[in-house]
Amino acid sequence: MSGAQPLTAHERYFFDLYGYVVRYGALTDDELDDLLGAVARLNVPPPGNDLGSQRFVGFLEREQPFRDLLDHEAILGPILEMCGPKARLDHAYGITMTAGTGGLGLHGGGTPHDPAQFYEVRGNQMYNGLVAVQWALVDHARGEGGFLCVPGSHRANFGRPEGHPANWAVEIPLQAGDVVIFTEALTHGTSPWRAEHDRLSMLYKYAPGHSTWGTQYQTTLASLAAGGLLTDRQRKLMQIPAVYPHEDIR
Repeated sequence: MSGAQPLTAHERYFFDLYGYVVRYGALTDDELDDLLGAVARLNVPPPGNDLGSQRFVGFLEREQPFRDLLDHEAILGPILEMCGPKARLDHAYGITMTAGTGGLGLHGGGTPHDPAQFYEVRGNQMYNGLVAVQWALVDHARGEGGFLCVPGSHRANFGRPEGHPANWAVEIPLQAGDVVIFTEALTHGTSPWRAEHDRLSMLYKYAPGHSTWGTQYQTTLASLAAGGLLTDRQRKLMQIPAVYPHEDIR
């Protein structure tokens, strides 16, 4: 893979310990500008308080900058290590929030076991269910809201207790152009947005080749794979969940 950026030893250790890793400045200024322009052309309706109004879809088939993120060199190496060489895109959506609105509360965690969202290590190799890639298109400064998690909770052997201290969940600050990769086995959520500017992030979620969380592969992803808009490698990321036959991404 030309330009691939596999996990470093430091990143692998951090991800194993905390359940997420941030790659700072993953997008160039030109890539970021192209994505912001592409979002503007979508004419996304203003978000409200409910979760549905804060998410938007239908962008992969409309704009090339969004398709370029599918196998971006900053994330493909980690995804293939985390989900295996037959990794597939499970679903994708964008998030926008205005000041004062809340997002999705804490969810997920290592216990109870979820066969679609899990984390384990065997034989010096990590295995994940669903893995999320969140591209920050605007600054998510410390204290302004956005992605938060309970670090290390992907390894929890006991369920998260009710009434735990609020500071167990920490916000992960990001700047425009950063990307955070996390296992969905991590307890995570979205804290209320407190910045003056609107939040804007793109979420791409990947799974092992045999696994599926949603059914987008039956509809929009199938159409995208057959539409002639993708590279061969991107098309392989749209394969239906299966053990065999399933082409390696490499």
